Amino acid sequence: MDALINRLVNGILSKERIEVQVMNRRTESEKNEPSLPNLIELGPSKKEIKPSEKKNITLEDVKNLKKDDTEETDAEFVITKVQAQKAKNRYNIFINDSYAFAVDDSILVKHRLIKGKELDKEMIEELKQQGEMSKAYQAALHYLNYKMRSEKEIREHLAKKDYAEIDAVIERLREHLLINDMEYAKSFVRTNYKLKTEGPKKIERSLYAKGLSPEEIAYGLEEYSDEDQLENAKKLTEKTLKRQRNKSNREIEQKIKEQLMIKGFDRDVIAQVLEDMTLEQPEEDEYDALVKQGDTAYRRYARKHDPYGARRKTKAFLYSKGYPFDLIEQFLSEKEGDS
Repeated sequence: MDALINRLVNGILSKERIEVQVMNRRTESEKNEPSLPNLIELGPSKKEIKPSEKKNITLEDVKNLKKDDTEETDAEFVITKVQAQKAKNRYNIFINDSYAFAVDDSILVKHRLIKGKELDKEMIEELKQQGEMSKAYQAALHYLNYKMRSEKEIREHLAKKDYAEIDAVIERLREHLLINDMEYAKSFVRTNYKLKTEGPKKIERSLYAKGLSPEEIAYGLEEYSDEDQLENAKKLTEKTLKRQRNKSNREIEQKIKEQLMIKGFDRDVIAQVLEDMTLEQPEEDEYDALVKQGDTAYRRYARKHDPYGARRKTKAFLYSKGYPFDLIEQFLSEKEGDS
């Protein structure tokens, strides 16, 4: 009798040791669960039962099956597919076999969005919003990758791409110091006066078009000193002088004033340039330019008018070009003497 009891006790203890070992294995298995990428690729799925593996179904099996079916039916929104996009680190989320929204990898990891995960309506809307915001933010970063942008430029860029979370993106960019219209104004002024030799008025118009306030524009223009403005105006004047050949001194001066105004320089800077620089060409050079223009004009008018009419038209033309009256008379006298 004692031997029988000992065998039973030893059997029970052996069974308990086996159960403990099994539980330990399960614990180790839970600690070593698959990484997120594997879960995304595979997800929780039921293994298909082959015909050779079928067994007799008991009453307990039927109860468990009904219980499992009920649990699956109770879940209203279930992730059925997680699909990687061609875009780097972006994923499409399918709920109940239909596309629902897209997220980036940070949101995917943070909320553990894997196949089989149940979601409610509030969570779905929040994830949609986060996904849109993340996509718009990445688009803004890409747009900023080439050069600094004003807040208005970024808003317009995102609006063209139909992003909805623009305000949230702008706020996040501000938090990361990626948008600062005051600093943008300074950078824009330096670039445009050094590389484009633009005057302050043209720079001011450009900054206004980019959405900057008068205070921000004034702050940026502090980078453009009076000495730099005068130097740029003189550089532009020298370029204009080289292009204005065969013209009167008055016309050359008028062209220089016009170019400097188009480039955005103030009247006082223009006046200073005209005072400091020698713009007038020697009289003999101006007369040579008059002769070239006068000959062309006289031939044109002589085809339609008599000699008196051709003389009158040519005289008016040369005077409109800014040539002195005495040089015009000298040319016409020589012209008539030759004929």
